[in-house]
Amino acid sequence: MSGSEHSMCRMNIPTQTSEPPVEKRRDFPLFALGFRPFFLAAGIFAVLMMATFILSIQTGISYDNYFPLPLWHAHEMLFGYTAAVMAGFLLTAVRNWTGMETARGYMLLVLLLLWLGGRVILAIPGLPEWLTILVDMAFLPTLALVVARPIIKSRQLRNLSVVLLLLLLATGNGLIHAGMLGISNTLNGLWFSVGVILLSIALIAGRVMPFFTGRVDSGGDIRTFPMVESLALPVIALWVLVEQLLPDSSVSAVAAVSVTVVHAVRLYGWSCRGVWREPMLWVIHLAYGWLVTGFLLLALANLGIGSKLLALHGWTVGAVGMFTLGMMARVALGHTGRPLSAHPAVAGAFLLMAVTALVRVLMPLLFPSFTEVALPIAAAGWILAFSTFVWIYTPYLIRPRADGAPG
Repeated sequence: MSGSEHSMCRMNIPTQTSEPPVEKRRDFPLFALGFRPFFLAAGIFAVLMMATFILSIQTGISYDNYFPLPLWHAHEMLFGYTAAVMAGFLLTAVRNWTGMETARGYMLLVLLLLWLGGRVILAIPGLPEWLTILVDMAFLPTLALVVARPIIKSRQLRNLSVVLLLLLLATGNGLIHAGMLGISNTLNGLWFSVGVILLSIALIAGRVMPFFTGRVDSGGDIRTFPMVESLALPVIALWVLVEQLLPDSSVSAVAAVSVTVVHAVRLYGWSCRGVWREPMLWVIHLAYGWLVTGFLLLALANLGIGSKLLALHGWTVGAVGMFTLGMMARVALGHTGRPLSAHPAVAGAFLLMAVTALVRVLMPLLFPSFTEVALPIAAAGWILAFSTFVWIYTPYLIRPRADGAPG
């Protein structure tokens, strides 16, 4: 690729803008801006969800509720933990992008209660199916409406892509519930939802990773390749479609390889030596590496090497777990008026998550007889990493900004 085809990274959408003009606020700090309650809830839920799952596995005490235990674990990883992180990020980011309020105070509390209602009702067996589905399905469409309003009002229509992703994720949730009713296959809904979340990571990463990296290493050769950028989201979307129509096929393998190549080149362009000096950077770069690796593992599984479950955990533990942990850590510091430097304990949590992903994926791949050993080790790493986040960040999230600014 010639030099004219390379371009230094520029943010497509600004991450830092002036605060919206508002009157002096008296909000309780926890409900002053979307990232605060949702990042705290996500961190706590990540610990409780994994602890419940692994204790049930290890003790043999069944925790089947509305869902069987494995499906509950998968569903809540996506629609409990990840949806909470997405809510916190988007409510904060859209406010920055548009200069308009999204949700705060009582409205933010209502959104949090909608999310919490879904978590609680799924844990209660024996309730009418229609009630469980209604309560669990309420959060994402409501969040999409709240996020869409300032985007439309400010005429930033290109940012409606994030609203579309929320609605697609809600569709995936609906497909899983349809499977529970015997209308479709729950696994189709699960894989569709995972694909939407990977699309979301690819979209957000494209907007923030070159920018973050360029700020730390201004002399670094951070590059974006126009052709790669034009293909980055479509190739994942195409894979999602193929996985729904022709799962476990050679066509699916080709689609997965295509995603692997495009996103490996994309990550290569964003990389430089300065990345490895800053935990806030290398955690999201490693996470994106797991997005790439997951597609490679899926292609191998479709060819009979390894299993799709390893690809799934490469994405959920490596890509989703590390990317969301890194983004929560960074966004919370920036929006509470603190320096963008990882606390040593949080840097340790990032490293622990990196090891956890390796244990969860590579140990079963290389040493299949150790698969049962890998699960509790990985669960312990996840629980410790997110417990560290909650311990360090709770004071930041529940107190006013360190610089006295609103938000």
